[in-house]
Amino acid sequence: MPTAFRTLPSLQALRCFEAAARHSSFALAAEELHITQSAISHHIRALEEGAGQALFHRIGNKLTLTTGGRALAAETRRALDYLNRAFGVVDPRRDDGATFILAAQVAITEHWLLPRLPEFTATLNGATLQIVSLIDLAEAPPDHADAALLYGTGDVPGMIVESLADELVFPVCSPGFLDRHRPIGLERLLTMPLLLHSRTTWNLWLERAGLPIAYPKGSIFFDDVALTIRSALNGQGIAMARAHLAQPYLKTGQLVRIFDLAVPGIFSYYLVWRNEATQRRWSRFRTFVTSEFRGRENI
Repeated sequence: MPTAFRTLPSLQALRCFEAAARHSSFALAAEELHITQSAISHHIRALEEGAGQALFHRIGNKLTLTTGGRALAAETRRALDYLNRAFGVVDPRRDDGATFILAAQVAITEHWLLPRLPEFTATLNGATLQIVSLIDLAEAPPDHADAALLYGTGDVPGMIVESLADELVFPVCSPGFLDRHRPIGLERLLTMPLLLHSRTTWNLWLERAGLPIAYPKGSIFFDDVALTIRSALNGQGIAMARAHLAQPYLKTGQLVRIFDLAVPGIFSYYLVWRNEATQRRWSRFRTFVTSEFRGRENI
């Protein structure tokens, strides 16, 4: 919480901000909370005045979080999740254990979990699913999470860590981008717009391909690998994709591999559990995730 606040903002203001940040839209936030869009705007303005800085960039109809806004959104989401669980213990309608709380990095949620969501929820025996978003490569699940899906080193002290799979990375783009820039050979690759992420490195791939480690003008750096894949899907350049995340789009033809060469990813995937009792309770979920990661088709 920014220290500029002399008193805490209202809970409703924080709910409005969290919904607007999640949807990147005041209109959708208003629809979710069943209030007017002007009420959302009023609460956001009050938060920005209290914080002494803008929380959103407003360019035309586009709404994106500022750096401070992203930090506040993450903390606000955690705080609201905590309050939700805190009040749940005194809610007589609450059936303890009927909610499965999964923490996952945004890229895993968007590009691995969501395409499998019906099969995933079927493993939960009717329990309510709550997904807690983690920033890219974060490896510290919140205390209230039952389990976590992570890409990283697997160093999560105090929790049960299961190794799921290593990773391969390779360049991908949309069919439309490929058609507009044919032919894309090795000799022309470094003249193309690349979609870069600091922890999904191109360096080893370029070295194995016999190319200089250099990035052309017009390339874009993202702070989350989920965005490089999304940008590639939108035909905006070439991304170094993680195979597990790109698989659904390669199968449907929304993304295509440009070269056969693939190199190992820097990190690996892990399934993390709060304790053994939780691991046993959600054994069907555990079996599903393990099977999906370890049984992935070669792509």
